[in-house]
Amino acid sequence: MDSESPQPTDEMELGLLYEKLRAALHYQRIEEAEKTANKLLEAAPESTTSWELWGDVLLAQGKIEEAADAFKKAVELEPANADAERKYASVQLDLHQAKWQRQALESGDLSQFRGAANKEPGTAAARSALFPGLGQVYNGEYEKGLIMFFVGLVFLTLTVRLVATWLSPHESLSTLAALFGYLGLFGGITLYIYGVYDAYRGALRNQEHPSVSPPSELQDKGG
Repeated sequence: MDSESPQPTDEMELGLLYEKLRAALHYQRIEEAEKTANKLLEAAPESTTSWELWGDVLLAQGKIEEAADAFKKAVELEPANADAERKYASVQLDLHQAKWQRQALESGDLSQFRGAANKEPGTAAARSALFPGLGQVYNGEYEKGLIMFFVGLVFLTLTVRLVATWLSPHESLSTLAALFGYLGLFGGITLYIYGVYDAYRGALRNQEHPSVSPPSELQDKGG
């Protein structure tokens, strides 16, 4: 604690310190945030906000266990503080997950790892072969998969229009419409080939560099 710093004497000064600390955290001025948090704890040691912000500072410093203690203190002081309770639960989950990951890696038992690491490259490629983007969604690349899916729909619509014109002697396309039709045809072929290849490679990458997630029963302990 910084004993040489003057202590706030009223709610207005405390409020200014709260805002100063929040601003320091927002702009990643961690040293300034730590000093301000120390002043707050000296001035208002029974304030749930002081302990919650002190937990935020510790979390920014990577001190997860100490941050958990600070959030716990904030919850004890004010059980109805939803923000402090949420932060405490989140940090507890992080601690449980880190512990589980460490134990799994030390034992060499990866059988409980789940998620993208368990995706089969062949299955991912087969799904993209059905329609672009499905393999990416299977791999857990949701945004990429959805984008490819909707682009594929656009290409398919343009291609169907072009083919329908070819098959009907009574229909014709303008030069611009024909240009878009061929764009849809060749773009669709390119997207199809790339989608299958990318889905296969994506599943392989996830197997080589798995994103570890704890079992669901461990996640339940975090709350």
